[in-house]
Amino acid sequence: MVTKKTAPAKKTPERLGATKPTKRKAETANPAASSEIAEPVREFLKKTSIPKGFVNPKPIVLSELRKRVTETNLRPTVSLEQLLASANRIKPADLPVEKLPEDVKDSILALKPGIRRFHGVKIPLYWFPFPWLSSACADRFGYMSSAATRAATKLPFNVATQALLGQLGNMMGDPGRDPNPASHNPADAGVSSIPAGFTYFGQFVDHDITFDVSSTLDAATDANTINNMRSPALDLESVYGRGPGLDPFLYVFPTSGPVTAIKLHRGSNTPIGPGGPSNNGDKSGMVQQTNWDVPRMQGTNTAAIGDPRNDENLIIVQLQHAMLRFHNAVVDLLVAVAFAGDIFAEAKRIVTHHYQWAVVHDFLKRICGVATVNNAMASVSAPIGSSFRMPVEFAVAAYRFGHSMIRDTYWVNFNFPEATLGKVFEFNRDPRLPVFSTWVVDFNAFFDTGVPVPIHNKARKIDSFIANGLESLPGFSGMMAILATRNLRRSLALGLPSGQGMANSFGIAPMTAAQLTSGLPAAEMAVLNSSGGLLLNKAPLWYYVLREAAVLAGGNQLGPVGGRIVAETFVRILKRDASSYLNVAGGFTPILPSSTPGNFTVADLVTFAGVTQP
Repeated sequence: MVTKKTAPAKKTPERLGATKPTKRKAETANPAASSEIAEPVREFLKKTSIPKGFVNPKPIVLSELRKRVTETNLRPTVSLEQLLASANRIKPADLPVEKLPEDVKDSILALKPGIRRFHGVKIPLYWFPFPWLSSACADRFGYMSSAATRAATKLPFNVATQALLGQLGNMMGDPGRDPNPASHNPADAGVSSIPAGFTYFGQFVDHDITFDVSSTLDAATDANTINNMRSPALDLESVYGRGPGLDPFLYVFPTSGPVTAIKLHRGSNTPIGPGGPSNNGDKSGMVQQTNWDVPRMQGTNTAAIGDPRNDENLIIVQLQHAMLRFHNAVVDLLVAVAFAGDIFAEAKRIVTHHYQWAVVHDFLKRICGVATVNNAMASVSAPIGSSFRMPVEFAVAAYRFGHSMIRDTYWVNFNFPEATLGKVFEFNRDPRLPVFSTWVVDFNAFFDTGVPVPIHNKARKIDSFIANGLESLPGFSGMMAILATRNLRRSLALGLPSGQGMANSFGIAPMTAAQLTSGLPAAEMAVLNSSGGLLLNKAPLWYYVLREAAVLAGGNQLGPVGGRIVAETFVRILKRDASSYLNVAGGFTPILPSSTPGNFTVADLVTFAGVTQP
């Protein structure tokens, strides 16, 4: 992060994640994160090409749009009628590229292929990640709970507790615990009503805001000493990296047309046959895809993307590919309307704001519940630039709910109707890279896009039963290969409060022992009751969140404690970010094509990205 001259206001480190919920304390803006923002960036934030309620007084007509699409060789991902509605919501640029300072205009030209001169160039600051322009210090983890709550309710860090947590974690993914591992019917026990794509969308979002590379499971550690290697902002670092000025290898600079119409590189596939979505609802409607992967380095197949974790498995890397195409589709839209401003900067803003909207209004409202999200919006105080540390109650416990939603098998496409979790990892590893054309994911089976497929993958319910495949993670051995055990041990090492302690701090009645053990196998109940009921009376927060979801919310969303931790963390992240959609002058309403005008879902995102049709 960029170090600013003005020191941030002093705050107690452990309380920077959030104020105590039962007695809220006003947050104050950080001058170093607001007043020192460079003037060009401040001006950029004030103006947007899609102000709320704007409709072009001189609208583009369909014939004109068709002509522009043809002249610029664009391949729209939606119908021209849908594109037209979005096109007429875009306001002409307040600052055309032609009116930029001379050195900036000349520098942009110097970035084009064949010239590639980066030394001494003047690049618009708003091309770079916004947190770089506003952060006063390095990002770190911290706590949402008070020191007193943790001291009174956390588990003792010793060998005996580590062994107990090992027993509990090791049995959470045992075979036979999932009552309907092959079912996609929410009427069956263990099957959620949530489309399975949200499991991996949630993983993608996590990689946008947290990255802990230095904490240990072997020693008690203060979370305030742990660096967060991702900016705590929903700014799509994993897609845009450090921007075209520092990570040009991620980008395709235009060789003709508008000089700022900068797109993201896509990768090619290993061509071995048809795959991906079908154009007729049958296997015969698939085609051999050629560019449905992320870019990769020749020789090693290392993904050339903003976050290497998004190449962890087949589904997440295909979602990363969809996000690259999402940006490119927005660039095409701006080119089609002859947007005269900085197309890259405006496309990035439109993409980011629509993504943030989908996170809140689609993903969070499904996971936390509409009332919980609305309450967080109304109650969380987080002025722009206010201090923040990513709370480990969120990052290490509550937000890891998604681990319980992972299935053991998925309908990937017509070629692979029962792809195991092992295959989902295996077909994203050498020697099966670049991604085989036959394994291209059909996202119509993962989100409710309206395109018919034989199977709509549903996530597992949020509960304390974990997919058996997560007991043998590829590339790891011993405890590190067992995901549930790792989660429990990490919470112990970081001194998280118990689930009951967190509930009391929120003013929520904790779950009873009978509720915590409801429906559990006898062996698991025995572990909870051993050592005087240690794990039952001080339930590990991650485990408590899973049990709460299963017992109090039917497994289809988080319970009151888990939902509040997750919703309040995201709302705080967005409110304190001057560049987020919540801080758009005059308000923000999505304008991209969607199934419901004025809304924008993850299904709309993948549709507009062009990955739901061959």
